[in-house]
Amino acid sequence: MRRLRLVPLVLTLLAPLLLAGAAHAAPAAPAGGTDPVQDLGTPLTSLTVMQGAVGHEPDGSDVIYAVPAGENAELNVVDVHSRTLKRAIPLPGAAGAWAITVATDGSVYVGSYSNAHLYRYTPADGTVANLGQPIPGEQFLYGLTAGDDGTVYGGTYPHAHAFRYDPADGKVTDYGSLDDVQQYARSAAYDPDDRALFVGLATPKARLLRIDVDSGAVTELTPDDLTGTEFSDLSYAGGRVFGNDHGQLVVFDAKTGQQVHFTDPSGTSVREFPLSGRGVSPARDGGVWFTTSTLHLIRYDLATDTLTDSGVRVTRGAGIGYGWVDDPTGPALYGLAGNYSAGTFRFDPATKGLTQWSSPLRYVPVPLMNVLPDPTDGTVLVDAFLNGSAGAYDPATGKTTAAPRLGQVEDWAWGDDGKVYFGIYPYGQLSVWDPHAPAGADNPRTLFALVDSDEQNRPVAVVPHGRQVYVGTTPGYGVYGGALSVYDLDTGDLAVHRDIVPDQTVASLLPVGDVVWGGSSIDGGQGTEPKATEAKLFRYDPATGTRTAEYTPVPGAESITALTVGPDHDLWGLADGTVFGFDPDTHAVVRRIPVFTGGTGAQDGALVWRDGMLYGVSGGRLFVVDSLAGTAQVLRSSGLLRLAPAADGTMYTLLQPEGSVDRTHLAAFTPPADACPNSDLRGTVWAGEVDSGVPNRFVGDGCTLTDRLPDPTAHWPSHGSYVSAVTKAVDTLVRNGSVTDDQGDAIVSAAGRSTVD
Repeated sequence: MRRLRLVPLVLTLLAPLLLAGAAHAAPAAPAGGTDPVQDLGTPLTSLTVMQGAVGHEPDGSDVIYAVPAGENAELNVVDVHSRTLKRAIPLPGAAGAWAITVATDGSVYVGSYSNAHLYRYTPADGTVANLGQPIPGEQFLYGLTAGDDGTVYGGTYPHAHAFRYDPADGKVTDYGSLDDVQQYARSAAYDPDDRALFVGLATPKARLLRIDVDSGAVTELTPDDLTGTEFSDLSYAGGRVFGNDHGQLVVFDAKTGQQVHFTDPSGTSVREFPLSGRGVSPARDGGVWFTTSTLHLIRYDLATDTLTDSGVRVTRGAGIGYGWVDDPTGPALYGLAGNYSAGTFRFDPATKGLTQWSSPLRYVPVPLMNVLPDPTDGTVLVDAFLNGSAGAYDPATGKTTAAPRLGQVEDWAWGDDGKVYFGIYPYGQLSVWDPHAPAGADNPRTLFALVDSDEQNRPVAVVPHGRQVYVGTTPGYGVYGGALSVYDLDTGDLAVHRDIVPDQTVASLLPVGDVVWGGSSIDGGQGTEPKATEAKLFRYDPATGTRTAEYTPVPGAESITALTVGPDHDLWGLADGTVFGFDPDTHAVVRRIPVFTGGTGAQDGALVWRDGMLYGVSGGRLFVVDSLAGTAQVLRSSGLLRLAPAADGTMYTLLQPEGSVDRTHLAAFTPPADACPNSDLRGTVWAGEVDSGVPNRFVGDGCTLTDRLPDPTAHWPSHGSYVSAVTKAVDTLVRNGSVTDDQGDAIVSAAGRSTVD
C-alpha cells in the first residue's frame, strides 16, 4: 500500500484544493423536506368560456350562465338587463366546463373537466350540488341537453359513453360506450317528440347515432359520403337535428335520419353551410339562428328549410350560447359570443337591432402551458392553455405585463434573430413574434399551417437553428403519422416529411453539426390507439431531406421528449422516466439511468445542463442526474411542468399548487451553489496529460475528483513538486473515502508519468 507522506508547507499552500466532500450520486434533497421550488404565484388571469346558456331566475331576472375555465372553476350568473354579476358559485374539483344546459324544471346542469362531474344549480336557493361522475372513470362531459321532466343527457370522453340523469331518483342510465375506437361522444341533442337521443361522435370520423332512450337501441345515421371528423355540436328543433360537422352546418330529418338539403341565402340548394360557434339557437317563431364563419346571424326556417341572412354581424365573436327572452318590446335573442372576452349580445329579429357588451364574468387564474425566459432583459414569458393569452413576468417586481394573445402554444423557442418561434394548436401552425417590437398586424405573424395540407395539428417541438426552423408535430385527430418540417426563414420554403418514423409523432428535435437528431412518441392523433410499440431516436440529414438512421435507446419507452448534448459530447435524452446517453460516433447507448416508471406522452419532458449535472422535469417531478456516476435523485415528486433556464442560472417551471386542479402558478428553481463552476467533466481522472483510468465523479459542492487535484498548468518548480502536490491531494481523497487506495495509486502513478514541471 502507498505510504502517506505529508509536507506541511505544501499542504498549507494546497489547502483550498484538499477540501473534499463525501462521494455522492447527486445533490442531496433540501434538509427538513423544504420545497426546492419557489412558488412565484399566478402570473396570468384570463377568461375562457366554452359554452353559455340563457335562463330565467325565480326573482324575475333574465340571466346568462357560464363557467370561466381556470383554477377552481365557478358557475357565474349574470343579469342580462342590469349587466351585473349576481353570484359566482364554486364547482369543487372542476377546471372548466365544455357543457352547460338549462333543464325543463329550471335547474342548470354543468358538465366539467377533467374530473367529469355533473353539477346541478338550483336557482331558487342559489346552491350547487356536486352529483359526482355519472360514468365512473371518465375525464370530460360533453353535450349536455335537456330531456323531459327535468332530466338531462350527455356524452363523455375518453370512452364515448352516452348517459341520462334523472333528478327524481338520482339515477344514471348508461347507454354504454358507443364505439370501440372513437373516444369522444362530443355532442348530444334530445328529441322530445320521439323520445330519442342523437349523439355525435368525433375522430377519426364524424358519426351520428340515434338512441331510443327507453329501449337503449342504437341506430347508425351517418351518411356514407359524410367527410367530416367530428360532430362538435348537435341541436334539435322542429323535427330537425342540426349538427356542426367541423365548421359546417348539416341538417338531418329526426324521423327518417336522412340528411336534409336546404336553401342557402343565395338560393342554392346545399347539404352544408359554414357555421361558427356552438350550434344553433332554440326555436322561436318557426326558426333557429346561428353565426356563420363571417359572424353573420343567419336564420334557418324550419318549415321551408331555407336560410336567410339577417345582414347583422356579431363582432364580439361566434355564438357559444343562445336563449330567448320576452322583453317589453317583444322576443329577443340573447347570447354569449366568443370564448375570451365575455362578449354578450341582444338581437331583435323584428327590427334587426343588435346591442353588444361585455358581461362581468370573473377572470380567473388560468392553466399555464409554457415558460420561456428572455435572455436580454430577464423577464419570463408565459402563456395560457386553451385561452392562448400570454404575458411577460418581471422577477424583480413580481408583475406581469400583458402580451398579444398568441393562441394555444404547444412549444416555443428563441431564434438567433431575437424573435420567438412558436407552434399553435389546432392548426399545426408555426408563427413568429418579436416581443421587443410593437404588436401589430405582422407581429405576431403566421409562417405556415399544416392541418389542412398535411393533417398535422400540434407542433410539439419547435427548434430554430440558424436560418432554419425545425418543427416536430403530432398528426390530427383520428389519424397516424407525425411530421418533421423544415422552414427556411430566408426563402419561405417549407419541406414536410410525414411519417418520418412510421405511425409516430415527432416529439423532440436537436440540431448537432450538419445533422438533426429526433425523438419520437408512439402517440398517433388524439382519439387513436398507438400502432407503434416503442419510441425511436432518429438521425435526419438536412442536405438530402431523409432519415438516415434509427435506434431504440430505451426498449419499451413510449416517448422521447427531450434531447440535449452533454459535456461529454454524447447525446442525452429522456425516454419516459429514463435518462439515456447515446454515443453518436459508435451508435451505442452508454447510459440508461432510471428516474421513475411510467409513460409521459409526447409533450412532457425537459432537460437542462448545469456543470455536469443534468436537471429535468417530467411526470410532474423535478430531478437531477449525476452524469459521471450515472445516478438520479428526485428533488420534488409532483406538480411541475416544463423547465427553462434563465441567463442568471435560475430555472423556471410551472406549478400546480396544493388544492388547485391545474398548473396555474409560475415557479423558480435555483440549483445549489457550485464551488467548481468550470468542472473537469472528463469520464476519467487525468493528471496532467496522463489518463489514470480512475472513473471521474463528483465529490461535493459540484467539484469532481479531477477538480480536487492540483492545477497542472500552474508554475511548478519541478516535476517532483507537482507529483508531491498530487500525492498530498490524493492522500486526502483516500482518507475521506472519495477514492480507494488502488485508485489513489493509479492517480499518483499518472502524475509521475506526466511531463508537468
